[in-house]
Amino acid sequence: MSVAPSLSPLHTDTNNLTRIERITLIALATLSLLLRAVAYFRYRFDSDEPQHLHVAWGWTAGLVQYRDYFDNHAPLFHMLSAPLVAALGERADILLYMRATMLPLLAVVIGGTYVIGRRFYSARVALWSAVILSLYPSFFLKTLEYRTDNLWNALWVVALLVLTGGTATAARMFAVGAILGIATCVSLKTPLLVVALALAAVATRFALREGFRAGEMLARAGAFTLGLVIAPAAMAMWFAHLHALPDLVYCVFEFNKLIAHTHAHVILLRVAYPFMLAFVVWYGWRIGDDRPVDPAARTRFFLGMLLAMFSVTLISVWVLISPRDLLPIMPLGAIAFCSWLIGRVKSRRVLTALFAALTAIYVAAIGYGSEWFANPPGTQIEMVRQALQLTRPGDTLIDLKGETIFRQRPYYFVFEKITRDAIHAGLLPDRVAESVVRHSCHVAQADSTSFPPRSRQFLRENFLLVGLLRVSGQWLRADGTFTIAIPGDYVMLDRNGQCGGMLDGALYSGPRFLAGGAHRFLADRAGRIACLWSPAYQRGFSPFHLRHQRYE
Repeated sequence: MSVAPSLSPLHTDTNNLTRIERITLIALATLSLLLRAVAYFRYRFDSDEPQHLHVAWGWTAGLVQYRDYFDNHAPLFHMLSAPLVAALGERADILLYMRATMLPLLAVVIGGTYVIGRRFYSARVALWSAVILSLYPSFFLKTLEYRTDNLWNALWVVALLVLTGGTATAARMFAVGAILGIATCVSLKTPLLVVALALAAVATRFALREGFRAGEMLARAGAFTLGLVIAPAAMAMWFAHLHALPDLVYCVFEFNKLIAHTHAHVILLRVAYPFMLAFVVWYGWRIGDDRPVDPAARTRFFLGMLLAMFSVTLISVWVLISPRDLLPIMPLGAIAFCSWLIGRVKSRRVLTALFAALTAIYVAAIGYGSEWFANPPGTQIEMVRQALQLTRPGDTLIDLKGETIFRQRPYYFVFEKITRDAIHAGLLPDRVAESVVRHSCHVAQADSTSFPPRSRQFLRENFLLVGLLRVSGQWLRADGTFTIAIPGDYVMLDRNGQCGGMLDGALYSGPRFLAGGAHRFLADRAGRIACLWSPAYQRGFSPFHLRHQRYE
């Protein structure tokens, strides 16, 4: 299948929709809306969603991103979210509310796709592109989630609308640069878009034999660059004012570089990058010619080159590629595909049937990718609820990436793939045990293979499961001995509640402060005994009566 940039004029009858097309488009658009409404409440939370929300919450708690807690994303998305997080307060279902902020961004992307398709192709292409995009599985699922990429993609589409809205004057290029400067403060992938734009602009001129007017190009590039640097410069000055600029540089740039040390294939892809670019330019030259082209045809060609340039750049430069990284090419890809199919299938009935069949495949893929909504967000919500019950403001809680949202983590780094690989390679220290003890952290997320081995072993030995979370404590050995890793107030429990006996040679009659180290408890009655952090028991938690099935 080819979706090569088109230089041919489009047939005027492509604007005339048949009755069956209108009915099908309305039906599919309605299906998309209904399916999204169901998925909004039934689609499980991705681990990135509470991570982003934890970072946004940090601003509301008087903390400074990077300086006081770790994050390796650009900061603007979290800063913009903070006022709403503060207004909603500490509530277990807050992520459902935060997902609502993604809906206007979705509308911008879908609407922008329609406008671009209508401007340079036809109403038929525009409508089918918008509907097909809305049901494309990766796009459908990722745009549901509360994540930076949705704001990033919306800004990108706005930049494209401004860029293609008229003559590329210096003022227009300044505006495009300013929008992408804001996008840079949202996502570190924005420079890839900037590079792709520059490459596509040069390749289009070269392929269409337009020549290069140095003065004009430098003026536009200068205006674009001036707009581009405004938002990042302002952001840098703000973090310098907060005495956090070195921390931002480390987290956003130095830390993310660690991925290159643990993925050897990066070198091969970057060596291949110039050759892939050369192929795209050669292909553009091959399908271009010296005959005059109208502005719409030229823009179609440019958008096709932009689609190819970003794809090649992303594959070659970005290391951990996931569906969310492909969001910016999905609107252009939908337009290119729909234009290609509409241009080749002359029968409108056959065309409508093909689109309907494609959307049926997409819906099935959405069901498969979402596990048919069999794992709704309830478990995540319940875990946050238990975290709020077990802890108080100011307490720390060790989780993987901020899943419990409203409590500061005692260990600086989050356990995403970059961190795990870096610890495994010896590039970062595993100091979870020391951090947990130093911060008197008595609550931890349930066991997970995502914890580094040393950390995982420490948590398994010194924490007891009480529901979806763990609390500091131990099961007593047969001789009554146990050890305390995190000093604090503890109670001695059996399945009936507190039990009597002798603790370290003294009569036990209730919660007692236990220092770190070895202890011994001789119970008055037989049975399994647990030593548990006292506040957890006072708040209704026990390892004998789990609140909920274990969180996976």
